[in-house]
Amino acid sequence: IAQAQVNSPELLILDEPAASLDPMGRRDVLDVMRALKGKTTIFYSTHILDDVERVSDTVGILNRGELVALAPIRDLLTASHSVIYDIVMHGESEALESRVSSQPWVSCVRVVTDGGCTRWSLTATDEISAERNLLRMILGDDNIVVKEFTRRRDELEDVFMRVVEGDCNG
Repeated sequence: IAQAQVNSPELLILDEPAASLDPMGRRDVLDVMRALKGKTTIFYSTHILDDVERVSDTVGILNRGELVALAPIRDLLTASHSVIYDIVMHGESEALESRVSSQPWVSCVRVVTDGGCTRWSLTATDEISAERNLLRMILGDDNIVVKEFTRRRDELEDVFMRVVEGDCNG
């Protein structure tokens, strides 16, 4: 990267600039990329989406060689018209899952059961209805003990998975 900067290029093309580096090396490369903002356009490919969030202004997402999204990163992270809740609970949750899944504001409930613990990743299309009703519905079931309840902040990986796989796959 240093050699490429000698002539102050307008465009710098990098392929996986931080791959295979230790955490300090990755930080150093990302710091160099950040320092070049406003001076050089950096076009790079990477599978480390956390790094993209840290240094990029605009993101393009490719799926099978086709450009399927191109936008400022801020727009990609806020464009979702849904909100995701992660819930961890104990108890028999099948009937509750059926009741919650049938709500018009719920588009998807992914369920993983692991040793008596059930994890939901619930996608709601109406944030206000979810805020008013979801926790009440869960806590209203005497068979359920809630261990965790969090609202997920979209990360670029979430956006990537939605764009490439669709809303409720995986």
